[in-house]
Amino acid sequence: MKKILILLLFSFLASSCSKMQEKKPTGDTKTPGTEIPKTPKSENNTQKENKSSDMKDEKAETLVKSAEDAITNYSADKSAENKNKVVAKCLAAGNYLMFEADLPPKEKYRPALKYYRKVLEADPSNAEAIKNKTQIEDIYKSMGMPVPTN
Repeated sequence: MKKILILLLFSFLASSCSKMQEKKPTGDTKTPGTEIPKTPKSENNTQKENKSSDMKDEKAETLVKSAEDAITNYSADKSAENKNKVVAKCLAAGNYLMFEADLPPKEKYRPALKYYRKVLEADPSNAEAIKNKTQIEDIYKSMGMPVPTN
């Protein structure tokens, strides 16, 4: 009787182990009909290039142009009116680029840093520009990248 029970137990274990091996995924776990068609590498690269060049933010472009105009005017005439304009326009451009722009990090942090520096050239005690400039510089340092100088 013991031999029969042991034989049954052994056969049960052997059959369940073989069923487990059958259930192992073979690496092809896709549901039929859900395959994504492969695109040639050249098309893939073109799509990636277009994505980065297509990513434009019209508000960012408008604010940047306005800030650049204010910088040009302030360079020619350092009046209090132009100083206030350069501070306001550059701070607006920097803040939008840093916090709201729908652009990749490479296209937003470097220009934002530039505009915060322009604000600090005109108004070295501007607390918001100091805080945001420091934050961007800390981001670069934490990533092990050199802080842009321009």
